[in-house]
Amino acid sequence: MQPIVGPDGINVSPEVVIPAVIVGMLIGVAGVLGRKALMAAADELAALWREYGPIAARRVMDQRPNMPVTPWFCMRCHSRNGEAASVCYRCGGGRAEQEAPVPDAETPAGPGAGRTLRNRR
Repeated sequence: MQPIVGPDGINVSPEVVIPAVIVGMLIGVAGVLGRKALMAAADELAALWREYGPIAARRVMDQRPNMPVTPWFCMRCHSRNGEAASVCYRCGGGRAEQEAPVPDAETPAGPGAGRTLRNRR
């Protein structure tokens, strides 16, 4: 194969230019196809994470030692907070000051406690 750049300048003969153009086009097509494949894979991984990410994170958190095992309820705003939350997500009260006992199944809890679906408006 002849060199592209020689002592007398750039070689623009068809034996050098045509293969270089073909290789450049193949690299461009491969780049476009690779980009499309990466975008599709990233979309699928993002959808997979949206669906199963919280489940996986919860499983990892459950494996940690010395974690509280039950959710807690805030006495100020009656919201249910997660096991690992140290402050209330709604009102910002600390767990040590605002933790209420977990209500029984028969006892209604929360802002709409004791209201039926008919008069919740």
